[in-house]
Amino acid sequence: MMVDRLKALPLLGMLAIGLAACANPSNPPSNAPLTTPIRAAAHPGARVQTGTTAVILALSGGGARSAAFGYGVLSELAERQAPEGNGRTLADDIAVVSGVSGGGMLAAYVALHGPSAIPAFRRDFLDRDPETSLRTAITPANLLRAYRGGVNDLDGLAGWLDDHLYHGATLGDLQSSGGPRLLLHATDLYNRAPFSFDPASFKAICSDFSAFPLSHAVAASAAVPVLFAPVVLENYNPACPFKAKGPVARPGAAQTEADLRDARARYATAPDLRYLKLLDGGLVDNLATRHLTGSMREPAPSPLSAEQARKVTRVMVIVADASMRIGGDMSRTADGPGISDVVTASVDAMIDNASRASLDALEQETRRWRNRVVRWRCHVAAARDCDKLEVEFVRLSLADIRDPGTAARILQAHNKLSLTAGEVDLLSRLGRQLLAASLRHRRSIAR
Repeated sequence: MMVDRLKALPLLGMLAIGLAACANPSNPPSNAPLTTPIRAAAHPGARVQTGTTAVILALSGGGARSAAFGYGVLSELAERQAPEGNGRTLADDIAVVSGVSGGGMLAAYVALHGPSAIPAFRRDFLDRDPETSLRTAITPANLLRAYRGGVNDLDGLAGWLDDHLYHGATLGDLQSSGGPRLLLHATDLYNRAPFSFDPASFKAICSDFSAFPLSHAVAASAAVPVLFAPVVLENYNPACPFKAKGPVARPGAAQTEADLRDARARYATAPDLRYLKLLDGGLVDNLATRHLTGSMREPAPSPLSAEQARKVTRVMVIVADASMRIGGDMSRTADGPGISDVVTASVDAMIDNASRASLDALEQETRRWRNRVVRWRCHVAAARDCDKLEVEFVRLSLADIRDPGTAARILQAHNKLSLTAGEVDLLSRLGRQLLAASLRHRRSIAR
């Protein structure tokens, strides 16, 4: 018997080695080095032709729930006539779309395919089952993958997104897509800060922005820790042939702006920052509002293009917040809560409190931004009626739903990538209804 066991040891060892090899997340760097100097260029997506109204939209994180809620908001915009008429809708006036995680999947889709593709997003994403591309079973191999950084890697979600939504598109393709400007970010674990998928961030690591797969950027923005391994980017600064000047500090810059500038400068100076590890952008900005606020602090008229800013008379800044801050069963009894409830509620508390602060910051920055754009229109662009610019701030939140039964159904769709048809119907209908009610309220005030 002992001899038989000893004979089995080599086989067991080989099985263990094989299991360990299979359980390593496969996430090699997916970015290419910079081979030509980066020249100043228009913002990706800035070629979209808006009318006299420009819509700036922020789509929060929250998995498929945020995608379905945002889809409802966009569907309502697509049925609202623009002031010019002639068949033009408010969806055609989307100039900028900022997104993260599930909201980033929708934002990237609209930026790539344009507002006319909004109805197809349900067919291509919401009515499908992305979770079939993921490892979700509790097995020894998956537990080992989780321990080593993440259960799923780029072969899963990024591949599925590319097959069904983006079809091989790169970040560079957004520059000629004719869609709105895309603001998308992930979390850089080294800096504990956002990493924006924009030319400046890629220039900071001496990497080719145009060649980076759009599906990889979106997957990084949605990479929930442990469930997903980080998306890895290589920092090519040590051998970069195009040494960039460090970011310039602006007098009176906000602390958040200074922190982001320092984080970007660190890519060229930190000797231990060879590989960036990117996870869920919702960890640092779950409403995609901090990213939008930063873009408004760029030289005016950013985030609009010069052409857009010259002719608009009305700007709508819409934040679609799919988070649900309260609820659950943990307070029904004195027992518990269990570890799953503790972890989920603790993470949500940290993220949601930061989101409230970033929402306030965006609303305040929007007012200052309006004044900077007016000055730009009057003194730089010499636009006619340059001071006639109305800016509206619209917040739409699932947390405002008071009906207990509806709120319970919303909570059931928490942190999922796949929804039932009934859940999609509910969430998209709420997005439509909240936007329609907000627009009616504003019209009644204006009368």
